[in-house]
This record gives sequence, C-alpha cells and structure tokens, in this order.
Amino acid sequence: MNEFLQNITPIQMTGVLLLLAVIAHVGLGVILKQIKKHTGSTKTQIDDYLINALSAPLKLLIWYGWLYFSLQELKVEILALGKVVEYIDIAPIFILTWGVLRLISSIESFMLEKEGNVDKDSVRLFTRLIKMLFVFAIVLGVAQYFGYSVSSILTLGGVGGIVVGFAAKDMLANIFGGLMIQMDKPFSTGDWIRTTDKSIEGVVEKIGWRMTRIRTFNKNPVYVPNGIFATIPIETPSRMTSREISAVIGIRYDDIAQMQSIIEKVEKMLADHEHIDHDEPCRAYFDLFNASSLDFVIWAFCTVTAGAEFKKIKGKLLLDVADIIADHGAEIAYPTQTLHIQKPE
Repeated sequence: MNEFLQNITPIQMTGVLLLLAVIAHVGLGVILKQIKKHTGSTKTQIDDYLINALSAPLKLLIWYGWLYFSLQELKVEILALGKVVEYIDIAPIFILTWGVLRLISSIESFMLEKEGNVDKDSVRLFTRLIKMLFVFAIVLGVAQYFGYSVSSILTLGGVGGIVVGFAAKDMLANIFGGLMIQMDKPFSTGDWIRTTDKSIEGVVEKIGWRMTRIRTFNKNPVYVPNGIFATIPIETPSRMTSREISAVIGIRYDDIAQMQSIIEKVEKMLADHEHIDHDEPCRAYFDLFNASSLDFVIWAFCTVTAGAEFKKIKGKLLLDVADIIADHGAEIAYPTQTLHIQKPE
C-alpha cells in the first residue's frame, strides 16, 4: 500500500481524493435523508429546521477537504499555489460561520411559524442582532489571525462610529427608535394605532430597523421613521379592554314628567345587558335643559371592542332606548321653535 502511494502521481492522487469526496457526499446525503425521515415522525418541527440548515454546510466541508488536500498534492508542481493553500486554511471558519447563520435563520423561521403567543418582531430583531455580533466576532478573529491588532481596529471603529454618528444621526435615531419599540412594546405587528392628532392611523404591518409600515384604513401604506414614535404620543386602540358608549338623547319638553321613569328603565337595561362591562362605570342621568329638548346622557363601556360588532351592539342599544321612550308615551325631540303672537288690545 505504501509502495502504491509512493508511485502515484499528484494528478492521480487528486482523482482518488475526488472519488472519495463523491462517495462521502453521496453517503452524507443518504444519512441525512434517513435522519429527516426519522425526524419527520416526531411531534416537534425544530429538528427538521436544524437538519435543513446544517446539510449544505456539511456537504461544502467535504468539498473543501477535497480542494485542500488536492492543493497540498499539487503545490509541489505548481509553486504559485503555495500562497493559496496558506490562505485557504481559514476557509472552514467561513463555512462554519455560514452554517451558524443558517442555523440561527432556521430557528428564527421555526419561531415565526410556531403557533402561540410569539412576538415575531422581537424574534426578528434579536436574531438579526445575534447574527451581527457573531459575524463581527468572526471578522475580529480573522483579522487577528492575519496579524492585525484587534485593539487598533476597535479604536478606529470607535472614532469612525463617532464620525458616522454625526453624519447619520437621523438614521441612528430611527434605528434606536426601532429598538425602543421592541423593548417597550407600545405596539406590535397587527395592532391598530393612531397618533393623538389623528394624522397617522392604521394597522401596523411591519416594524423594520429604520421605519414602520402602517396600512391605513383606505389601504394606503404609510412608512413612518421609527424616531418619530419617540416624540409623539401613540394610541393603541386594538389593546383597549372595553369600548366606550356615550350618547346624548333629547326628549320633548312636554314629556318632562316621564324623564325620571325613562332614565330608571335605561339604567336597568344597561345593568342587565350582556355586553356591558359592569366593572366599569355605567350611568344614565338627566343632563341639560336644551333649546328644544330635555337631554339625558348614557355612558357605559362595552366588553366587545371589535369595530363592526361594537357598532352593531351600540346601534341595537340605542334602538332599545328609543323603544323605552316610546313605551312611556314620550317622543325623541327634534329642533322646534314656538312663536307666541300677542293680539293688540
């Protein structure tokens, strides 16, 4: 065997290595296929994501091994490849880095597709941060391998960061604004939000690094820089625990005798209503001698907050109030004027 290896030429050895690489590639494919078949029968899906993430880097490592050992054989005849072999030594670092990044992306995909109370925006943010920190650490390690001073790079990066910070302060403000949104959670993807001046209102579709995309109710997308959310008040109506019902209803002055009984009936109706939040204030009271009506106020909170269903419940409640007024022989007032004509003596 030793005599055979001594007599074989570098080109022939390269061919032997290629054959071994092909066998290893096919063998690894068969093994991974069997593993996937086994993991496919398990309840959890995370193992499927991990296998898919690692299969490509593992196969690439096989072909790296073939290339590395082939160059080792050929560098005797091709001296110019000596430097190439020296630099190719660190290639596994980049392959492993690629594998780790794919692994992180697979975990991110699993978390995003997983059903349950998973904050997708936070998952995206933290996986991106982990990727950035990991790549930064690898770059520093490679720089140190080639003889560069890591402390000098960090110092230069600090000075450069100050310069970039002054030049791109608005962009950095938006990035930090996005981080604060992820940390403080004033809203999340899918929430209905609006500014207090109603200049921005809609459903949050995506919270990015620099800006947030909001779909308004007329279906137009609005892109808002994240830095703005640190300077203006934001309401999140989709997170309300109950929804206010407030109405002012007027009856005729001729029906003033029925006012107290009407209010008592309305109070009882609110107290018995299945969709009224009885843990919150619930009131009906006479409020004002208006120009052409006697006004009473209904104020309560509905347990249903979804817009369309809430409107239906509120409309039915107001019709029930109208029925109570009619049952008392009273009428809802509308603007009228009474003209008194005095006959001359």
